Amino acid sequence: MADTMHDDLDDGLRFRNCNCFCGLKASVKISDKRNENRYRLFQCCPKDTCRFFQWCIPLKTPVSYADDFQQLQEELCVLREELRVIHDKVHPSDQPKKMVKLRFIAWFLFFTVLAVLLSLTML
Repeated sequence: MADTMHDDLDDGLRFRNCNCFCGLKASVKISDKRNENRYRLFQCCPKDTCRFFQWCIPLKTPVSYADDFQQLQEELCVLREELRVIHDKVHPSDQPKKMVKLRFIAWFLFFTVLAVLLSLTML
């Protein structure tokens, strides 16, 4: 049974341990920033004194994970695009400046035509 557990551990991802600039063993953390690096592992100074930072890169990716990893990356790209579309619907004020300018021009033309029609009806 111990051999089975050992075999399972050999199939996992491994990372190289390193020391920060202070000489301490670097801490491993998970990025929580809302960008393409979210949930990515990184190493940093445990005391945050020397500002050491390094992304964790697997020493060897197991073959069985390679296809899963590729599929997850593709799904992540699709989900990011869907999230962007939903975000633009929920927060229309965050749309590009070009759309804001076009909206302004459309409203300006609408009110100009409306003003001209009202002035013609008053004559």
